[in-house]
Amino acid sequence: MRKDNSFYCHVGEILDTYLRLQSFPLAVKLVRSTEDIPGEFKRPLRDLGLRNFICQNFTMCRRYGWTIAVTGEDTSCRAARMVYGWDVFDDKEAENLLLFNVGLYSKDMETAKKGEAYTYLLDNKYEGLIISPLARTRIMPDVVLVYCLPAQMMRLIQGYLYCEGGAIESTAAGRMSSCHEGVIKPFLTKKPQIVIAGNGDRIWGGTQDSEVIFACPGEKLDILVEGLKATHDAGLRYPVPGYMNYSPGFQTSFEKRALERAGLTLVKTE
Repeated sequence: MRKDNSFYCHVGEILDTYLRLQSFPLAVKLVRSTEDIPGEFKRPLRDLGLRNFICQNFTMCRRYGWTIAVTGEDTSCRAARMVYGWDVFDDKEAENLLLFNVGLYSKDMETAKKGEAYTYLLDNKYEGLIISPLARTRIMPDVVLVYCLPAQMMRLIQGYLYCEGGAIESTAAGRMSSCHEGVIKPFLTKKPQIVIAGNGDRIWGGTQDSEVIFACPGEKLDILVEGLKATHDAGLRYPVPGYMNYSPGFQTSFEKRALERAGLTLVKTE
């Protein structure tokens, strides 16, 4: 299937139709050079006058409908700057980053170092990323992020596995979530991820307590859409239709007291 902007816009519309999402799914594209960023795209430092966190830009794009380009000069988050390769740390600086975790995320340095095995790095191969609402995307995405409720996540998982089978295997660290587990990991592994938003996403990025994130590589969207449509047609829906075809009743103790008080209940029994 030939994939162009119209294909990805159509996918955004399909996701909204079948999932009734509360915010725009996001198209995310990694760019090797800042010269590849069109001048009309918003930039945090140039247009907003601030350096912010990538998770904040995700929320602005999915709630405002903006297209935003982010580079190292726009980003003040040290963790994001590390995994995107925008900062190169010497041994002492790398140790200090781990020390930050001790007593907060990790019991000790040995525990903190275990997280390195699950850290995915871009090694400064990409100078920036562009974020755009999928249904009106101005880019062809490497990764698509869908912020959703758990029941909507269930439908995305069912849809993806309809063609692929098996199960979606994800890791979660409770930190560096949307920018790392949501973008870099699916980009490098070419596998979808179920992302649990961390403190950064929630404190600064505005992610709600009820929200989780489904991250899908751009080249796997046709698989997701085919399965989402097929499972919907088979009867798997969102909102999930609760089963209502039964005769209601009451707890025995409640019904007994109701009969004692008034000689009747709230339902006709004859």
